[in-house]
Amino acid sequence: MGGRQPGDLVAAAARGDVQYLLEALKDPEFEVREAAARSLGEIGGEKANLALLSVARDRWGERPEVRIAALRSLGRIHKRDRYLSILQGFLSGDNKKVIAAARGMLREVDPEGFPRRLVASAAVDHGAIRVYGAGHEVSAVPLLRSFLDDAREAGDIATSLNWGKVYAAVRALGNIGGTDAAKALQLLLTTLERQDAEGVDSLTRGRLEKIMGAARNSLEVAQRG
Repeated sequence: MGGRQPGDLVAAAARGDVQYLLEALKDPEFEVREAAARSLGEIGGEKANLALLSVARDRWGERPEVRIAALRSLGRIHKRDRYLSILQGFLSGDNKKVIAAARGMLREVDPEGFPRRLVASAAVDHGAIRVYGAGHEVSAVPLLRSFLDDAREAGDIATSLNWGKVYAAVRALGNIGGTDAAKALQLLLTTLERQDAEGVDSLTRGRLEKIMGAARNSLEVAQRG
């Protein structure tokens, strides 16, 4: 473990030896770096803060486990609003493990604001879309509509990589309801109904039928909402 043992890190944290822990962040063993990141959160201070921020943001050079430990430690250093602002930068466009951990941390700290913060990060993965629908998050409607518009224009609605998200977005819009959600659903449905089904393989046709069925049901629900 690079010459450092777990007991050494515990002892360094107990005596407030920030420098030792900062050096441990460069240890060749990721378990040591992870433990150092956790210990720096116990000590706090500006040096620890800057080092932890650097580690958390090092998406190309550091392992997810160490980055996640750094993110958790930052929660012990910063007040709530600042910590939420930091987590906001890790909700999308990052390593999947880091994204999942950051979302979990944010949900713990701000459960009511979690859906809105996901919207602010422009997240349109399966997990985020489910959150929008389950939370009836009205602010997500423009984001979901934009996602559907992009998929429609790119001819990407029923591809293997995208159709599941399209289906989830349609369901979410129905759960959210309201005039804007209904308009987004109607536009998608009208486009799909006008498409020529000739030359479409059976798998794609089946996906399109599922999406259209969900869109019709969601439109009905959204118009009642």
